Amino acid sequence: MKRYSHKPEDLTKLFGQSSLATMQQQYELVRKLNTELCHILQLEQLSFCQVSSITAGRAVILCQSPGWANRLKMQRDAILDNFRQKILPDLAGIDIEVSPHGQIAQAAAKTATVPAKNRQAKGLSDSARASLEQALQHSDDNVKQALARLLAK
Repeated sequence: MKRYSHKPEDLTKLFGQSSLATMQQQYELVRKLNTELCHILQLEQLSFCQVSSITAGRAVILCQSPGWANRLKMQRDAILDNFRQKILPDLAGIDIEVSPHGQIAQAAAKTATVPAKNRQAKGLSDSARASLEQALQHSDDNVKQALARLLAK
């Protein structure tokens, strides 16, 4: 039986060279760019655009509509300067594109994770609540449970 002739290697060295580490660094960089874009545009969260990736030294910003793309194109130089000063000094440029389906994946994920207290703050109107309560009285068990959950919100 042959003996194992290689010495064990440090795990941090192995993981530091993996594609997972580079993907994680890319994700973290894109997250920082999105946060900075939020500050530049003076918004609480990005719902109409996002930095989607960095390819060939250029940041790619996807927008929901051509109108938002034009607005960002007018501010391209200011955005690029801020990105270079605060996050990525060797950024070559910014490409602003319209999403083919008009949807942005991260924006959908953010709206799905809105805290329950924010959803409850909107609440139901008085007439909608009265209609649901009336329907609750005249429904079978499965529907009653669903309506009760709606009224509890």
